[in-house]
This record gives sequence, C-alpha cells and structure tokens, in this order.
Amino acid sequence: MSELSSLYCKVKITKSQLEKFLSSSPEKPELNDNWLKWWDSRQMYSKMALTAELLRSYDDDTNQEVLNSWMEYKKAMAFSDYNETTEEWHWGMMFFAENYLDILPMASFIISLEKYVIESSENTAIVFPFFWGDKNVLFFIHFEKGKAILSPSTQSTDDINPEMFNYTKEYLNKKWNDLANEMELD
Repeated sequence: MSELSSLYCKVKITKSQLEKFLSSSPEKPELNDNWLKWWDSRQMYSKMALTAELLRSYDDDTNQEVLNSWMEYKKAMAFSDYNETTEEWHWGMMFFAENYLDILPMASFIISLEKYVIESSENTAIVFPFFWGDKNVLFFIHFEKGKAILSPSTQSTDDINPEMFNYTKEYLNKKWNDLANEMELD
C-alpha cells in the first residue's frame, strides 16, 4: 500500500478575488494538451488513457464547499490560511491522496484559480510525499502569464527550485506542528 502524499498550494490573490473564487462553482476541466502531456509524463501502475470522463471536478455547488469538505475531514489535516498583508493564500493537506485519479479534481480546483490570482512566480501547487522521504512529485502546478500549467517535466522534488521547495517544506513543518498540537488538545 502506498502512503498519502501532501498537498501545498500558495498563491498571491486579493481577498475579494479569493472570495469570488470560493463563491464560484467548481469548473469542469477541459481535456487539453497540457493535461495530456502531464498525464503521459506520469509513471503509474495499470495506466489508462486520460479521458474527458476521468478528468473531473468536484461535485460541490461552490469552491467554498470543496474547501469546507476537506477542512472538515479531520484525517486530511487540511489548512487554509489567508494573509491580508501579503495577499497570500496557503492551502493544503498533510494527508491528501495516494493515486493519480484521486488528485485530478484537486488539480482542476487549483488550475481554476488562474483567472483570480495576481501574477507571481510564487504561485505554485505541489503534491508530494512530504512525510515518506520519497522524491516523487504527483503534480506541480505553476502560474505563468495568466495560465495555470501542470508541469510534465517536474517528476521529482529535485526538479523544483530549491528555495521554493525549502519554503514549502518549512510551511508544511509549521502546519504539522500546529495541527499536531491542536490534536493533542482534543
């Protein structure tokens, strides 16, 4: 059995744009060249072709409901932090997913942020085995010129800008400590 990978997403976004995103309905992803190149670059057991039927969004009425569902699922140890001063939204889960089919709706959710974010080289999202020492990256999304791009070339954590990846690990370590302390209080 494989272990659950962690999700970390950081985007620059105004509070009003984040509210617009969260009040919007999840967007049905369009099967395009970026999705197909990314999918083809992944190594998995019993790999099937990526089809429009497999590529799905969450079924919730709003993105806020998607967020709430994950936040309420205690085993995921999800977090959502917005900093009004820096206009940064940090979103993630310590225990998210273990296979590619499970991550497709979340990749779609994050990609749909593209029309709401402020242009920044720091706008990224990653799913990787934070706890398990493996370097395999399930997905890495970066935002460039108003588009969210699933990176086919990012296979390993070694393929990510070291400064950015260190920040990701530091943030997840901080969230792990915070969430673990909250669990002990229950």
